[in-house]
Amino acid sequence: MKTRQWIPVGGLLVTFIAAGVIVVASSQQGTAPADFTNAATAQVKDAQGQIVLEGPFMMPVEEDGGLERRATLAPTGVDTDAAGEAEVEYATGTPTEQEVEFSVENVAPAATFTFAIDGTDVASAKSDRRGRVEVELNVSMPGASATR
Repeated sequence: MKTRQWIPVGGLLVTFIAAGVIVVASSQQGTAPADFTNAATAQVKDAQGQIVLEGPFMMPVEEDGGLERRATLAPTGVDTDAAGEAEVEYATGTPTEQEVEFSVENVAPAATFTFAIDGTDVASAKSDRRGRVEVELNVSMPGASATR
């Protein structure tokens, strides 16, 4: 493929990635401060509110100078081949925010899903045509001053 053909393909790829980030970012607006450092359970719900994936968070492990808690998300029977994981990352000491991540695959294509931790909805996003969804957002800790 010639260089001239790669430029439009690269631009198109960047546009799709930016559109996905915008969709996730727009659904995160208004996420209330919450403390997920001791969270017990992560869930992924479909548009009807049925829990598609669910899993318990493991004990924190040190990762890149901070702490990370992971949950392997298993299907509940609504979509038996769905799979995923969730993570909550935060600084040691007194963190002011946490990074929350969900990664899901083998769910219904072009469907909207809600991502929750301990029953608190943290984001919604639409799966791609291959049935994959990734969400990454920062959630302020209660009492932390706003930095935005």
